[in-house]
Amino acid sequence: MDTDEIERLIKANVDKTVTVVDVDGEIQNLFVHRVDDEGFVCDIAAEMTQPPAQAYWIRLRTSVKSAVRGDGSGKK
Repeated sequence: MDTDEIERLIKANVDKTVTVVDVDGEIQNLFVHRVDDEGFVCDIAAEMTQPPAQAYWIRLRTSVKSAVRGDGSGKK
C-alpha cells in the first residue's frame, strides 16, 4: 500500500478499529479518533473502554499497511 491508500482507508474508518503495520513490522489494532493530512489520532484498541483522556498521534508515512479490523464497528 502507498501512503495515499493508507490515508484513504484510515479516513474512511474514523470511530472504528483498524489494523496498522508500521515500517518496523509491528502490527497494532488501533481505534481511530480523527485523521489529518499527516497522521491520525488513535488509541490501542485493546485499551479502549471509553473515550480516553489521552490518545496517540501516528504519522501516516510510518505505516506500510492498514486494514479494517473485524466487523469494522470498533465496539467490544
